[in-house]
Amino acid sequence: MPASAAAADAGVLWSAALQRALGRAAHDVKDALNGVSVNLEVVRSRAARAEAPASAVAPFADAAAHQLERLTGLLEAVLALGRTEREPADVGITLRRIATLCSASNAATDARVIVRDVAVGDTRTRVPGDVVRLALIAPLLDAVADRRGERRDSVECEVASEDDSVVVRLDAGRPVAMPSEVAEPLRAAGVTWSASAHDLSLVFPRA
Repeated sequence: MPASAAAADAGVLWSAALQRALGRAAHDVKDALNGVSVNLEVVRSRAARAEAPASAVAPFADAAAHQLERLTGLLEAVLALGRTEREPADVGITLRRIATLCSASNAATDARVIVRDVAVGDTRTRVPGDVVRLALIAPLLDAVADRRGERRDSVECEVASEDDSVVVRLDAGRPVAMPSEVAEPLRAAGVTWSASAHDLSLVFPRA
């Protein structure tokens, strides 16, 4: 597959995967907005009482702040992923955005995505931005989904710079496969991967 065709295919596949992820995240966005609204209304009503101590509103203010922080992180990830990726793409930065989006779900049984902090070095790659995004989101969406009761609380991710490559490891505690429909454009762009019984390792050539 020519590089230009692979990039075009990756762009289409990335758009479809992003829509799927946004559909999953809609519940979390609405839930966080409702949490902020309800807790702020309690703060407003209680603070209006002259005799009310600060301790009466503090827990609700804290809850509103927590929900707002959750919502802000998700919206920042969505806005960043909605823009054209700056080249050369940074695998580490992109992974954190994708992880934030994939952690949002309308199913309580879906796993959360945790990105472990490690000494990673330079994680920029010469792989086009849409291909990087696709390579990360395609297996992660599969990894976080509850499958036949095989519940896992989290999918752990690590990114590291090794020689001439940037390596991302997705540990779901069970097999994680790269979806077949995205394999060809990823390979054409230089992305490789290997799977084991409990994780998937992605390799991106460094910029």
